[in-house]
Amino acid sequence: KNDIFTPRMKELLYKRIKDNHLYVWQVTSCSKDLSPRVHLVKEEQNELRVLKTEKRKVEFLACRLALKTIFSDKLILQHHNSGKPFINEAPHISISHSNNYIAIVFGKENIGLDIERPQEKMQSIISRVLSADEHNFFLKKPSAILACKLWGIKEATLKYIGDKKLSFRQDIKINKDSVSCLNHQLTVHHEIVDQMIVTYVKTKI
Repeated sequence: KNDIFTPRMKELLYKRIKDNHLYVWQVTSCSKDLSPRVHLVKEEQNELRVLKTEKRKVEFLACRLALKTIFSDKLILQHHNSGKPFINEAPHISISHSNNYIAIVFGKENIGLDIERPQEKMQSIISRVLSADEHNFFLKKPSAILACKLWGIKEATLKYIGDKKLSFRQDIKINKDSVSCLNHQLTVHHEIVDQMIVTYVKTKI
């Protein structure tokens, strides 16, 4: 484990999951502050240049600052056509950001990851991603925390599979403490960090 000693990224969680490493940081700097501290190759500089919003710029820079600090400046974060990220330094990686929080998990095992803050609006929009059976099982209007967890499970499973064409409602089926998608049976895990809910899914053993 390599700690990132910087006031610009406050490490809130490190967890070892067998041969995987899960980190959560709170980003406390703007893009202008982060930019000179991240060594970007020309390709990465071009990617940063086309980003429109401050939020996306911060996420872009913070992810790379974290990974290049853990591994080396030579690391390049890339994405498959599906949007699933990959690095040469680890067989699997999953990344999620929300509200200036960044979660990253990487290692030998494929793990899908999501981080969200519970919000009341999730209670009204969660119905868009739940099947009728899930709706009946988890109540018509779950609490903000439960809605956030359910949303996180769907997002994390999508990241695990790496196929944007998946239907949250039809293809990803949540059970009491597990989730199934296509021919995958996955276990569900939650961590609560600084009022954020971190959800990750991994292969059922």
